[in-house]
Amino acid sequence: MDESFSKDDFNYHSHNMYEIYYFHSGDCKYLIGNRIYQLEQDDIIIMNGLTLHRANPIPTKPYERSIIEFSPEWIKHILKTLKVPELLDPFNFLSNSIFRGGDEKTLQEINRLFISINQLTSSIHQEGRSKKDNGIKEAEITSMFIQLLIKVYEISQFELGKTQIVDSEKEHHVNRIKSWIDENFQDAITLDIVSNHLNISKYYMSRIFKDVTGYTIMQYIMSCRIDRAKYLLEIYPDKSIQDVAIESGFENASHFSRLFRKQVNISPSEYRNKKAVVE
Repeated sequence: MDESFSKDDFNYHSHNMYEIYYFHSGDCKYLIGNRIYQLEQDDIIIMNGLTLHRANPIPTKPYERSIIEFSPEWIKHILKTLKVPELLDPFNFLSNSIFRGGDEKTLQEINRLFISINQLTSSIHQEGRSKKDNGIKEAEITSMFIQLLIKVYEISQFELGKTQIVDSEKEHHVNRIKSWIDENFQDAITLDIVSNHLNISKYYMSRIFKDVTGYTIMQYIMSCRIDRAKYLLEIYPDKSIQDVAIESGFENASHFSRLFRKQVNISPSEYRNKKAVVE
């Protein structure tokens, strides 16, 4: 479980964790897969993590949010023991959803739980704490986290219909572009190919994509390929680097390794070994 108030790197990313995102303030679009959300204060997003996502805040305005990432495997056993496995239903069946317009009391309670979990998590890492003290703190964190899941479950029952997705003409085209890339990034792609398939001017397409997402089309394609490669490296430890490269849309292992190191700062093999050690 990870909670942070620090600023995002704002890169497209995916992970095997479930995520709860609470937007406090700023001017920010949030991109999940091929959807774009214009965030409003107190919006809450739940994600399964595997879909590419990123925040795109306007840099001239303060941006504040809270995030908790957690392993579904960690919490499943606890919820099963408590006979409330349905608390994960919003993540399993309503994944990548935004909840808006909750009552003030509920939002205050959710915010309080975020803050308390963060404070307790930070205290565990303080020097000089005994294993017994940390064990008690971890039990408190688990208890508060279950309370948070209960609140998320409650708002998911009546807030789903209040989602408001940006749907201007410009953003409609960007959604089409992203959707097409998500399905085809493993193939050889150029701006001309995307433009021809979607019947959009290459120059207009490039400009609006950068305006809405903050990224160029080729940067987005590269992010898709890198994240696919990360997934293959973690899930299939016996798959060769060459096979990972080709299945992720790269020309060859050499080209893949060079770009992967540039983006991730370590080689594909080092990344795989690092993840294996963590497991």
